Amino acid sequence: MGFVKGIQEMRKNTKNVRLSERMGEIPETVADRVYYDDLYEREEPKEKSLQFVVFRLDREWYGVEITEVKRVIKAGKITYLPSSPEHIAGIVNLRGNILSVTDLKTIFSLPHDELTEKTRMIVIESGTLETGFLVDEVVESIEVPVSKMELTLPTLPVEGAKYIKGQCRVDEKVIALINVEKVFEKGA
Repeated sequence: MGFVKGIQEMRKNTKNVRLSERMGEIPETVADRVYYDDLYEREEPKEKSLQFVVFRLDREWYGVEITEVKRVIKAGKITYLPSSPEHIAGIVNLRGNILSVTDLKTIFSLPHDELTEKTRMIVIESGTLETGFLVDEVVESIEVPVSKMELTLPTLPVEGAKYIKGQCRVDEKVIALINVEKVFEKGA
């Protein structure tokens, strides 16, 4: 067999292998099997999920979408701002920028404690607005499938419930998910 006939025979065999794969036959060689697996193997679509930063206020668990979190910092000195709304704890100087501090405990009618070593401020950014959520402790970040999200409990007080967009259960915790836009509407 000449060189040209050998090339023609290889092309013919290659076309036959690909045609046989399209027909659903199992490939003969390892190389053909890799080609077959890569071309025809499909991954199951993954369920959409959201990521949240989970934090504690008093004895309750809350979460905020990680896409809205700019940074988490240790709560420092908060300067009281006269004539500010009740839910504004004050302002802080964050690297030369003045940032309002939102006291979520006031919004959710929770008891207030002194700041501790675990107290943190979650800097939230939504569009051009920024504020710092004052929280007792930042616990973790989690990923929750959308199918595991639930509506809020009807037992929440009406005033606080409008700032919650849903809830999820992780381990033994029920985590209320903060609606950042509603908090900004309140005047953060």
